[in-house]
Amino acid sequence: MKPFPVAAALRFCVLLAGFSLLTALFFWPVVAHPAAQLLGPPEDNYQDFWNSWYAARGHADGFFFTRLIFYPEGASLTYHFFAYPQIALVWGLSKIFGTALPTLIALQNLTILLSFPLAGVSGFYLCRHLTGSSIGALAGGFILAFNPAHVAQAMHHAHVAGIEFLPAFVLCYLIGLERKSWAWLAGAAGFYALSALSCWYYLFYGFYYLCFHLLYLRVHQHKWPRGWGLVAPASVTAATALLLSPLIIPMLAAGTHEAAYQPGGNIFVADMLAWTAFPPTHLLADWSVSLYRRFTGDAWEATVYLGLANMALLALGFVLAKDRRVLWYAMGGMIFFAVLASGDALHWAGATLPVHMPGIVLSQLPFFANVRTPARAVVFVYLFLGIGVAGAIAALKMQHEIWSRAAVTVLAFLMLLDFAPARIATAPLTCAPELAVLARDSGTFGVLDLPSGYVEINSYMAAQACHGRPIAQGIIARKLDASLIDHLEKKDTARQREQLQKAGVKYILLHKPKDGLYAWTGYDGSEAAWRQNYQAVMDGPAMSVLQVY
Repeated sequence: MKPFPVAAALRFCVLLAGFSLLTALFFWPVVAHPAAQLLGPPEDNYQDFWNSWYAARGHADGFFFTRLIFYPEGASLTYHFFAYPQIALVWGLSKIFGTALPTLIALQNLTILLSFPLAGVSGFYLCRHLTGSSIGALAGGFILAFNPAHVAQAMHHAHVAGIEFLPAFVLCYLIGLERKSWAWLAGAAGFYALSALSCWYYLFYGFYYLCFHLLYLRVHQHKWPRGWGLVAPASVTAATALLLSPLIIPMLAAGTHEAAYQPGGNIFVADMLAWTAFPPTHLLADWSVSLYRRFTGDAWEATVYLGLANMALLALGFVLAKDRRVLWYAMGGMIFFAVLASGDALHWAGATLPVHMPGIVLSQLPFFANVRTPARAVVFVYLFLGIGVAGAIAALKMQHEIWSRAAVTVLAFLMLLDFAPARIATAPLTCAPELAVLARDSGTFGVLDLPSGYVEINSYMAAQACHGRPIAQGIIARKLDASLIDHLEKKDTARQREQLQKAGVKYILLHKPKDGLYAWTGYDGSEAAWRQNYQAVMDGPAMSVLQVY
């Protein structure tokens, strides 16, 4: 029996502690008071919180269909972007610490932040395996864990932030391929599945990685892989598909529905200028504000900044390294996934150039077309960037000269400063006292929150953690069927009341403007008309509660 590897376990603990400390420093506004507010500005983070609350509350009649939103018809959650490992962890911890609102907020924040130290540690082991340099691997792990896209997505999309299993997937695959080990390939399939369960985009990106590696071997060996070289990727793909089949098969079945496909392949892309433009969380973000206003899509999706210090290190590595195989592998991977991140066509300062990319084909393929945010492929660009920087540092260390050590020290400090997030936003989430009206009513009924709006509806979903009642509105990744809210009468108040009564919507919550939200635009009709036609049973500072019947 082999002795327990104490040194390896100690190294893992030290690495985890170090990356955790760095996470705490970078996200101190949240870590210091984890139960006070949600990580990120008011947006999809409210919906991510709803996902965790939904998982924690229990489901007697099934997980993948709910009437808690889009009441009374409900909605299928087959395509919804659950970060399954994250919400499973929240569910487990809630069994210990409870489901009070402050507790759930803290669990939500901390489980999302956990992706940073875990990504750093797994990135370290991948980079050390490829470069043999522990110092370089620390830099590579840092790049993968704290890259600006990960910081941005952690504040907006919990599922996209779940990158921690991707380096472990690549590491297990490479070792399995080298050693012809089924055990390591099983590990690769497991981490691949966990990555896909975190964000189903990663199901596709993992497959693209396996394709890239085959292409790399073809170029490097001057012939296509055979035998084990083909068995390994095919086995990992098949095993992962088998593990995920309970989710993939229903998704494929629902994918025939027209509503399953939405535009985005030429919107949420990596602009060519964005690779070097300081992102919104950067210390020098003010210098790039005008550029980010011109980029298509959202700022957090457009964030693909590689870091000037990282690029300098990579360039220096190419100059000094005697063996550049790892560097070329890293550069090839960066280019491969940068092409995928570019979407249907190249973009320059927000303008679409007449240069079509492979993404234009992927956007037309059934099922593959659901990956409608190409810029998210940048996660693999950062993974390969970390490998490349680790290789460059290893090459610099081999120089054995004072200037090379000084260069590594200076550039490492600049790298740390370049990726340190300077603007961490948070969003409030409290239980309004007016919701006591819903708690006192023991009947079965639904609630209509107004006014409508993307962020507003997300906040209404999060507020369900306070009152637990079904709501007529909602936002999910793919809404496949119509519900009451899609045909609710806005002008004919008599018809409107009839619809609400028939649907069992008993209360209307008119939210009052606050922090730039809940402004009436006319989409929902006149606020005065709602107040005039329904009885007010409570009027407080946060909202007015109207009763339908």
